[in-house]
Amino acid sequence: MKILGENGIGKFLKVFLQICFWGGIVLLIALPLIAQIAKVHLNASIYVIYPNGIVLLVIVKQFIGQFDSLKNKNPFCIENSKRLKNCCIASLVETALLIIDLLYMIFLVKSEDIFVLLVMVFMIILFIGVSIAFYILSELIKQATEYKKENDLTI
Repeated sequence: MKILGENGIGKFLKVFLQICFWGGIVLLIALPLIAQIAKVHLNASIYVIYPNGIVLLVIVKQFIGQFDSLKNKNPFCIENSKRLKNCCIASLVETALLIIDLLYMIFLVKSEDIFVLLVMVFMIILFIGVSIAFYILSELIKQATEYKKENDLTI
């Protein structure tokens, strides 16, 4: 299966991510209207949904840039390293937001729904791991880019 180039799997994934990105923006914009039609009162939940949604959209946008470089047959470039570092930072921000959400649910809402609390803890652990993985990949791409430049100079 072809990964790089115009007709690679990267093109399909980029289109999928663009649909997710623009759909996410439309959903965030239309959320108050959808909630009003469904007769759901968001109240304080709006302060949880919007920051989390924006951070996740930042991560999706960075991945769209990653797939652009695959399409251009240039996966080992410094821009990809920067994009992965941006994803790392966004994942850490998402972790912080999830911790705030968890503390809000425990202390202010006094939620006794153990399933929701366990899911929140799982999400926190997941995003910490994702952040570490993004950082490692960023450093790996950075080293590969430097190695590629050294080899290009010797040829």
